[in-house]
Amino acid sequence: MSVKPHYFIGIPIPAELSDPLYQTVSSRPEFSFHRWVHPLDYHITLVFLGSAEKEQLAMLAGSLKLISDETAPFQLAIKRFGTFGKPSEPRILHVEPEYSAALFHVREQVKHAADAAGFEIEKRPFHPHVTVARKWNGSASFNGRLEPLEDAVSFTARHFTIFQTHLDRLPKYEHQAVFHFGERPAAEKQDSEMNADGTDY
Repeated sequence: MSVKPHYFIGIPIPAELSDPLYQTVSSRPEFSFHRWVHPLDYHITLVFLGSAEKEQLAMLAGSLKLISDETAPFQLAIKRFGTFGKPSEPRILHVEPEYSAALFHVREQVKHAADAAGFEIEKRPFHPHVTVARKWNGSASFNGRLEPLEDAVSFTARHFTIFQTHLDRLPKYEHQAVFHFGERPAAEKQDSEMNADGTDY
């Protein structure tokens, strides 16, 4: 019995930044983890979708296109480490971006679009992060060695993506559909902000 593919929506970390970040993090001797995430799989998850039919994904894609057209590119700065799981034996090591109102706004829109398309949305609060390693593998306790990144990773988020997961590949996340921010023509935006009599709202 074949396993249905799973999908999620996320903002990928640019390739020119992900590999240096991987080299910096994975080379630290105090970080002993069982599995390191491939740098081309670095991303910030917006919404996990799970399995889906083509028709459901197509419906969602239409809504995501409208969201991306209305969203301007925005800056993100990744500056610190974090973990999930038991502090002494974390199951996830990640890096976190500074708070971004634009990121949270996009996430809310994407979440509502996925909900409207019939996907079951996780109830946990949104905690933006980039997973870099899984399953503590050290001989001693982790002890929360979470100093800030020496060099912040800053970039302009210019799109989000529907990813498909392939458990038998590396990298394992395939870009199924990419939605670029701010593609709606300026003239069209201006027209939509005018009343029928030509006055602004």
